[in-house]
Amino acid sequence: MRRKETKESYKSHKEKDGNSPSEESEEREKEPRTLTYPAYIASLLDTGAKRMAAGVRMDCNSQGQCPRSCHLCHMSPRTSQGRQQSEPVLLQITKAAPIYELVSNNETYQSLQEAMMSMLWCSGKGDVIDDWCRCDSSAFGTDGLPTCAPLPHPLLKLSYTYEPSSSLVIMEWNHTEPPIGVRIVDYLISQEKVTETMDHSKVETETLLSFVDDILSGARSPCVMLGDIPDLLSSSISMIIRCLEPDTTYMFRLWAVDNTGRRSSPSEVTIKTPCPTVDDVKAQEISDKIYNLFNGYTSGKEQQTAYNTLMDLGAPTLHRVLYHYNQRYESFGEFTWRCEDELGPRKAGLILSQLGVLNPWCKGLLQEPKIGLRRMSLKFLSCRYTDTKAFGLNWSHMGQDVHKACDEQTLTVMYNDYGEPKEL
Repeated sequence: MRRKETKESYKSHKEKDGNSPSEESEEREKEPRTLTYPAYIASLLDTGAKRMAAGVRMDCNSQGQCPRSCHLCHMSPRTSQGRQQSEPVLLQITKAAPIYELVSNNETYQSLQEAMMSMLWCSGKGDVIDDWCRCDSSAFGTDGLPTCAPLPHPLLKLSYTYEPSSSLVIMEWNHTEPPIGVRIVDYLISQEKVTETMDHSKVETETLLSFVDDILSGARSPCVMLGDIPDLLSSSISMIIRCLEPDTTYMFRLWAVDNTGRRSSPSEVTIKTPCPTVDDVKAQEISDKIYNLFNGYTSGKEQQTAYNTLMDLGAPTLHRVLYHYNQRYESFGEFTWRCEDELGPRKAGLILSQLGVLNPWCKGLLQEPKIGLRRMSLKFLSCRYTDTKAFGLNWSHMGQDVHKACDEQTLTVMYNDYGEPKEL
């Protein structure tokens, strides 16, 4: 009797507590796994590279849950049981393809291809013939030159490698031309000195040179020399411009010229050259020489030697001679007073008048206790007169031809460093 009660109590206890753990896991395995549609699309993109056609792109995004008031959304029957309700998604499928591949007619295919080539290389105003543009009758400027192929705009800039000196600058630009439509045959370079005044600036045009006819040929460019020439590895062109005046503002302009005679819009660089360069060691030696000439009895020959020496110095070095003389020998008389005493007012006035040539900024630099002189070697190409037509204007191979006709030489450029050197 007690045994029967035990079985019945176990049965009632089992019904009260629910299913066993093993039965619950089996029930969960029977339920379908939930996979959202965006996740399904993402899985195709991650693992289905072979399924996707070339150029096809699929993008699937969830747009939020369906509101109960929307009769167009399908509501899950188990929403009331706590399951997530259906979500609208947006699937976008695109395939990249050239426009002319979407047409099957051969004539339409060719017309679209020609139209796209015209838009790419000839501004849509002409036909591509081999590697050039045949412009339409309406694509000509007021000067009668064709305008359908856009002309490249070269960018003139100062060299990043060499700083300007008081008499020399290095200008650079990259030679670029499209494979179709335009052929650059020359560059024009202009050099202008700008005279600054109180109310306006006056521009004095000094030089206009053709890169091919004047510089590359070596015909007439004593103050302009070649630096770098385009080759298979580089498209850079550099020019060394000498014979500049210290402490002067210059404007340089560059135009590209194509085979029809068109000029590009100019690229401009304006620069002011540094103050004149001085050799401070030489200035100290001259100050000692002048002291020795002035010391004691001064004959007419010694006076003339001192006068000639000081008149030939130029304003920058004369400032440094005055500085060193007064630093060492002012106790025997200040420099300007000694000049008047030894040479007379007229000759002394001619010498000292040179001191007013420099501007206040350069005068201030020349009063520095120490002025160093730094020398730098600069390579350039010295070209003999050469028929540039022999080069064939093949810019990528021009470097080889130019090096055959030009000699590589070295130029020494001097710079001043003012004040004591700073430790880095």
